Amino acid sequence: MGLRNAVEPVAIAAIFTAGTIINRRKTPKSANRHGVRSPLLEEDPEDQAVQHACSDGEDDDGIMIKKPTLQTRVLAWFPFLLEIWYWLLIYWIYQGLRALSATLIRDHALIFSRAEHHGIQILALERIAHIAIEHDVQRFVLDRAPWLIPYLACVYYSHIVLGVVFFVYCYTFLPTARYQQIRRTLALENVIAFIILTSWRCTPPRLLPEKYGFVDVLNGNGNNPGGSWTHNRFQLTIAAMPSLHFGNAVLIAFCLVSFSPHRPLRFLAPLWPLLMGFTIIATANHYILDAVAGVCTITAAYRSNRVMLALLPVERTFFKLLRLEKPGEVPSKE
Repeated sequence: MGLRNAVEPVAIAAIFTAGTIINRRKTPKSANRHGVRSPLLEEDPEDQAVQHACSDGEDDDGIMIKKPTLQTRVLAWFPFLLEIWYWLLIYWIYQGLRALSATLIRDHALIFSRAEHHGIQILALERIAHIAIEHDVQRFVLDRAPWLIPYLACVYYSHIVLGVVFFVYCYTFLPTARYQQIRRTLALENVIAFIILTSWRCTPPRLLPEKYGFVDVLNGNGNNPGGSWTHNRFQLTIAAMPSLHFGNAVLIAFCLVSFSPHRPLRFLAPLWPLLMGFTIIATANHYILDAVAGVCTITAAYRSNRVMLALLPVERTFFKLLRLEKPGEVPSKE
């Protein structure tokens, strides 16, 4: 891995470290020198004797206080560490499933042929609707502004890093309930997107036969190796539909315009989806309809994000096995 490919993970680690430090607590809620109140799960009746044996005593209300574990104490001081875990879980489950899918279909020529046919169908549909601008946009960049290509590559591959910045920003400045809504949306959008891209595989414009005139400007040579986490031998190439690059850009803009307490960000936010939309078309990574599908995916995930609460029993069981308590909420964020 070259220096360029090392920038992305280093940047993400730095952003998460900054988020952890910024959101540290001087007086952690739910923790004191006696212990932790409000266990994550209610104890089973047969476990009550163990609870009494392990507790330090009772508070003024007669509620048993359990001695906190080391991991609980760490989370009480640095609650954002839990959010890093959530992000890693969301990201790596999605990327792992994509990598598994890419491995399973690697030698299936029929699947790739069908995906190519789907890409051609999209172009035909766009021509009927008079929105097939992909080729014209790319030719404009290649013929009149080739100097833009390195900058477009930076925009395209900043998708994950900027998403992490957005993740930290929302946790830091938005009310807790709003942040959790956005976090659930990010998780659900991956579920919806994976269902679509595996049930209706689609070749991006850059991988269509040469006669269609598209050029793979980002991956066609050794000068633009892409992100180390997004361009590797396990990459699922026939996954143009939907475009989460554009969908997430729209989600970021929508959330900042609607909920950000900082006026400059509310003003600048709409520029991001415009820039990303131009980038995915000019680099022949997506069709116009991919962008539309990306927005539909994000919209569906946002409106249905509470579906993810069905996983709470799994989370509670996992935390109980780890003997871990969630840190208390911060009143100032409500």
